[in-house]
Amino acid sequence: MLVLVSMKNILNSQHAYNEFKQILKNDVEEFWVMGLTSDKKLIQLSRLFKGTVDYCICHPRDIFKFACESNSSQLIVAHNHPSNSKHPSVEDLKLTKQLLKCGRLMQIPIIDHLIITDDGYCSFADYGYIKF
Repeated sequence: MLVLVSMKNILNSQHAYNEFKQILKNDVEEFWVMGLTSDKKLIQLSRLFKGTVDYCICHPRDIFKFACESNSSQLIVAHNHPSNSKHPSVEDLKLTKQLLKCGRLMQIPIIDHLIITDDGYCSFADYGYIKF
């Protein structure tokens, strides 16, 4: 699912959360990517993966394919937890580490990873899991 958007500024995790919460459903896990310009203007949102109630398979190849096709300079990724736990799982941390490594190699940084729940969100950048 692709969502075309206007060029809104995404300056912090709250701005990103406001965009994602409008489109992310909480019945099964979904993995979304937000493509940004170099000055943090929102280019495009896309759901790249849809899983089950407690698992979603993601692959960095598809995430960076989206980045190249949308001409994004940087990315924010997000997924939901239908369990409503805002805490990252071990798998969430491993995937984020892998994406950060790929982003450095491709020179398309991942600037945040959000976990979205019915009650709010967890920002990996705000909690120090992502450092620049």
